[in-house]
Amino acid sequence: MMKNVKVWLAVLALTTICSGNMWSQNCPKAPGKEMSPEQRIEMRVERMQRQLMLDDKTAAQFAPVYKEYLEALEACKFQRPETRPAEMSDKQIEEQLTAQFDRQQKLLDTRKDYYKKFKKMLTMRQVQMVLKSDRPHPMMPKNKKMNGKPQGPCCPQQNGCVFN
Repeated sequence: MMKNVKVWLAVLALTTICSGNMWSQNCPKAPGKEMSPEQRIEMRVERMQRQLMLDDKTAAQFAPVYKEYLEALEACKFQRPETRPAEMSDKQIEEQLTAQFDRQQKLLDTRKDYYKKFKKMLTMRQVQMVLKSDRPHPMMPKNKKMNGKPQGPCCPQQNGCVFN
């Protein structure tokens, strides 16, 4: 009798250990589940509205302005050069740096313009949250993956996939 219990406990422990690896596998991407840039922006708008706890009237004013803001930020996005820095001439490096300064100035101007717009409809604390959300966190890894955290459309409730 005791030997039977030990065997079952060993089988249970082995099954638990082996199935743990299954939960940590990468989630396969479902075909057609890629989000378009418009869908991503819409999702960010909804998330920001929830985060700011806006009433219906303010949310209706906020959504189109925030969409414009996100699109303006996207226009300031950095484009990687096709040439490696080690293979660039001094002229190419100078052009790249000048373009980077222009992009940073455009980003600053955009943030200032929308700061004025957001200030008219939100509290200063809410404005701070909006402007803070458009910049990556300084401690976030370069590839934006968070070790040990659920990623993307995959979540435990949907597919059983948890970690990348």
